[in-house]
Amino acid sequence: MEQPHLLFIDDEVQYSELTKEYLEMKGCRVMLKHDGQAGLDAFKSHPFDLCVLDIKMPKKDGFTLAEEIKQIDEAIPIIFLTGQSLKEDKIRGLMLGADDYLTKPFSMEELYLRIRAILKRVKVQEKTRVCDQYEWGQSRFDPELRQLVVSGETIKLTSIEAKLLKLFCEHQNRVLTRDVAMIGIWGDEEHYRGYSLNVYVSKLRKFLKADPAVEILNLHGEGYKLIFKPGVAS
Repeated sequence: MEQPHLLFIDDEVQYSELTKEYLEMKGCRVMLKHDGQAGLDAFKSHPFDLCVLDIKMPKKDGFTLAEEIKQIDEAIPIIFLTGQSLKEDKIRGLMLGADDYLTKPFSMEELYLRIRAILKRVKVQEKTRVCDQYEWGQSRFDPELRQLVVSGETIKLTSIEAKLLKLFCEHQNRVLTRDVAMIGIWGDEEHYRGYSLNVYVSKLRKFLKADPAVEILNLHGEGYKLIFKPGVAS
């Protein structure tokens, strides 16, 4: 992996300095700021591969900062750090497009491994995306047109089917939790929608059945996983 450039914003000066040193030891370039406004100014002035944002910070909190960063670069990966484990904070972070979430105190090694996993996924997504389309095996998916082509057959997806398949593509080969799926599709996590979600997953399975390079797995108690099988003949 090429040396990633990280923007790290945390008002806990001593621990954040140690974390910065650890990440740099692991081969990352890290710009560290200690308040939200300084972080936003840095983001506007430099290119970054990923942002690590504390939630509670002076001048501008992490949620507000994430919204403003996403307005500049919608695709930038974000990891939130928080001293709390409130479910509401987690849901809000996910709705803002967070890629991951760590509760303080956290392991520096775990943070690094999560950063590496996200950047690896982003790199794979860039390779599979062609002109804002996803391609694998015998299939091609255009989220904008809501069009799925499988083994030469064109399928017009509904809005919800397209949103769900796009979420699967963005989480390829890793778990897509039910909460993340429901928030991404409906904007909340109302439990009564669980049955509807199963219905849409079953429909996507049916559409993709003709392509041996892809499979949607059920992970009991966790969610789902879209598996792309490298080496399967297309």
